[in-house]
Amino acid sequence: MAEPAAPRATVSAPASTPGARDTAAKPKVGTSVPQHLLLFHEDPPTEWLKTVALECGARGLDRLGQIGFRLLWVQRPELAAEVVVNGAPEGYDWALVPAERKVTDFGMLVCDMDATLIENECVDELAALLPDPAPVIALTTLAMEGRIPVEESLRRRIDAIGGMPDRAIRAILASRIVVRPGVERLLRLSRTAGWPIVLATGGFSQFAEPIAARLGINEVICNSLDIEDERLKGTFSGSIVDGPSKALAVANVAKRLGLTMRRMIALGDGANDSVLLRNAGMGVGIRPKPVIAEVATHNLHHAPLDAVWYLAGGE
Repeated sequence: MAEPAAPRATVSAPASTPGARDTAAKPKVGTSVPQHLLLFHEDPPTEWLKTVALECGARGLDRLGQIGFRLLWVQRPELAAEVVVNGAPEGYDWALVPAERKVTDFGMLVCDMDATLIENECVDELAALLPDPAPVIALTTLAMEGRIPVEESLRRRIDAIGGMPDRAIRAILASRIVVRPGVERLLRLSRTAGWPIVLATGGFSQFAEPIAARLGINEVICNSLDIEDERLKGTFSGSIVDGPSKALAVANVAKRLGLTMRRMIALGDGANDSVLLRNAGMGVGIRPKPVIAEVATHNLHHAPLDAVWYLAGGE
């Protein structure tokens, strides 16, 4: 039986395909901590698995649902980065994880929305209705790559869609939003573990709340688009405007729940997630921009999001 949904709470903060080496989850090498090697691919070549297991000195192998394998107690983890690329299939991810890591080490799952739980960038979807959406989409890219301040990008993008009828939001929610593969299973498993789930986004309540409701997420941290006479004003309310403000908002929720940031798993893709992922017990970059790939504990470029469950030590 599905877990009954609790009332949602919405809060604001206080006032190209990568190459094989790039697709790897950020490894923890050069450490004496016993490790497992996780390989994510729905149909990996048998010879590749055997070779990686042999070269890395794995003592066993577990199947990870339908999305990969866990090579147990690898004796030569420092060889993983070199070994996994040889004969690897297209679209794989890998990660070295502490062998003693358990689901019970964590107590909270925090997820970014745009380009993380969903494939879309919601403001870009609105911009697609403009005569020339390219400048808005470019601002999104520059901000998420950390090349211009997130707040500057956000205000300029929202100004560009000012005057648009708010019914455009409802149309996008009805027909354009695509939830990433593996999200619903990850959230279901997270509930079985007893983790509170938080949607934390610099996006807007008009998108975040319906998406959270669809996914059964009960806590939402976001901004809100200002609307007047059924049209977007080109401004917004809220202060989730950069990485530090987003991390602070999440820290306040964690404190209210009696949890430390080190017991949190955080998922994100762009520059405004960098502080959050750095502070988390496990930060996972989802199709990450380089600025995130550098700070995340692990990175997933191809695997469905339920791979996060196995990164956390789940069975």
